[in-house]
This record gives sequence, structure tokens and C-alpha cells, in this order.
Amino acid sequence: MKNLEIQNTDNLLLSIVDLIDNARNRVSLTINSELTLLYWNIGKQINEDILKNSRADYGKNIVAELSNELIERYGSGFNKRNLQSFIKFYAVYQDVEILHTVCAKLAWSHIRQLIYIEDGLKREFYIQMCIHEHWSVRTLQGRIESMLFERTAISKKPEQTIINDLKILENEKQISPDLTFRDPYFLDFLGLHDTYSEKDLESAILFNLQNFITEMGTEFAFLARQKRIIIDNEDYKIDLLFFHRGLNRLIAIDLKLDKFRAAYKGQMELYLRWLEHNEMKEWENKPIGLILCSEKSPEQINYLQLDNDENIKVSEYLTKLPEKKILEEKLQKAIALARQTVNN
Repeated sequence: MKNLEIQNTDNLLLSIVDLIDNARNRVSLTINSELTLLYWNIGKQINEDILKNSRADYGKNIVAELSNELIERYGSGFNKRNLQSFIKFYAVYQDVEILHTVCAKLAWSHIRQLIYIEDGLKREFYIQMCIHEHWSVRTLQGRIESMLFERTAISKKPEQTIINDLKILENEKQISPDLTFRDPYFLDFLGLHDTYSEKDLESAILFNLQNFITEMGTEFAFLARQKRIIIDNEDYKIDLLFFHRGLNRLIAIDLKLDKFRAAYKGQMELYLRWLEHNEMKEWENKPIGLILCSEKSPEQINYLQLDNDENIKVSEYLTKLPEKKILEEKLQKAIALARQTVNN
């Protein structure tokens, strides 16, 4: 009887703890949303006042004076830099309906990073990915600095395709392969030197699996290394096998030390068909293959029409990062070329 009483008390305690935690989470979200709306309104007031007076020197002076007065009353949260962020926030989000949606889903610390992305489509990409994958502020900063948008397949698609995919992600919580896969992948954390084998590369990835999954995307789940399959009494091995929860698909990864070769496509097709018939569950979507090469072969990829292939992706990986300026130029050139090809 006594044990039953203890069990009942424990159950009651857990129920109450759950109620308190849920209430606190709701309060925290409400406070965050209200504070963010406050910052927007402050930005609106300052902006309208500056426009009303229509003097550039007045704008600079009023922000500095306001900051000093507000710091004295409310603390350092209203310093000059933050006031300028409030003004920028209002300038970026003048649609009140969109504003309320963003405020309800993201903290001010996230929004402050996002408002300085001038390209609206790129900003929306980071907003939806941040919400979908529950990025911390630090993760968001890292994704922006590593030019994630420019590295995803979606950046090379027509603008309307990007808009459509982001809307599906926002409204239906369904992520597309083009939002998932990247090119290139940054594997600088592996610590590989000038010469290494495929086995070294694979071992380094598994040793740094958490970093590898962070680079790949948060919804990747590791399943197997050197997945053995038998076809016509011959042994084949899939280097790495993952499952992507958002795509609801098995992901086969083939690691190559050299540049892409046309034969790699046939090899991957064989793996995918085997997985489809022997490993895929009835509720899953068809598997996708990712061929990771040290270098892409644009002409071969173009002739094989792999840029438009739904099931096989080809990406480069970098074990050493180039200068950001060089990388940025390379990515922007790739995006422009891909979009030009689509338009033609």
C-alpha cells in the first residue's frame, strides 16, 4: 500500500512538473515575442521621426542622444548599436503579418543576425532552415559565414522554385532534396594532410561523426559503414549509409579521392536499386545517393544530366578551406552558370 502511495505521489509530481515547465516555456515565448515587437516599434518610431525631420545629421544625433537617455533608464540593451538594429528591423519587416510570424518563431538574437542579409530570398532560406532545424544563434552564425545558401542545390534553381520549396517547408514542414544537399561540403575538421586513402577519409569521418552530421544537416542519422551487399554472388560495399528523417529516405554516400567519373553513376545506381528492393521500408521514399568527390567533372555531369537527377547528387568536398573571397567568387560563378543553363 505504501509503495502505491509513493508511486501515486511520483506520478502527481511528474504531472505538476510538466505543467510548470510547459507554462514557463509559454511565458518565455510570449515575453520573447513581445520584446521583439517592442524593438520593431522602437525602430518604427525612430525611423518615422528621422524621416519627418529629413536631415541626415539629425538622424545620427538623435540615435546617439536617445541611446544615452535609454541606457540611463533601462540599461545597456538600448545602446547605439542595438537602436540601429531596431531601425534595420523595421526597414526589413514592414509587413505586419510577416513580422508577427517571424516574432512568434524566432528569438530576437536570431532575427538580429538575419536582418543584415540584404537578399530577401537568401534571408528567407535562413529563416525557414533555422526554424526547421532548430538552430542556435551560434549555429545560424556559422551557417551564414560558411555560405550555406550558396552551397545548397536550391541556390542554383530558378527564383520561383526556391520560393515554392521554402513555402512547402514553412507550411507543410517538408524539406526538399535541393534544400538538403550541398556543394561543396566542408570537411576541414577531419585534420587530413596532403596524402590519404579512402579508408583514411572514411575513418576520419566516423571519428568526427558529430561534426560530419553537423555539416551534412541535423536530420541525418548514421546507419552503417561499409554496408555489405551481395549481387550475382559478388560483394559490394556502400561506404556510408545514413537515413534522413525529413526526406524519409535512406542516403547512400560513396567517397572518392579523385574527380568524378561517369562510371561512378552506374555504381551508385546499382546501390540505390539494391537498397530500394532490400532495405527500404514501405512507408519510406526512394533512396538517394551522394557521390562525394575531391573534384567535380562539369562536362561529364552535364552529359549525364546529373544536375537535374532527383536520386543521385554529386558534390565536392574540401579538406582545406580556401580564402573566403575565392570561395565566394567560385560559388557565385557556379550559381550564375547553373541559372543561365536553366534559362537557356
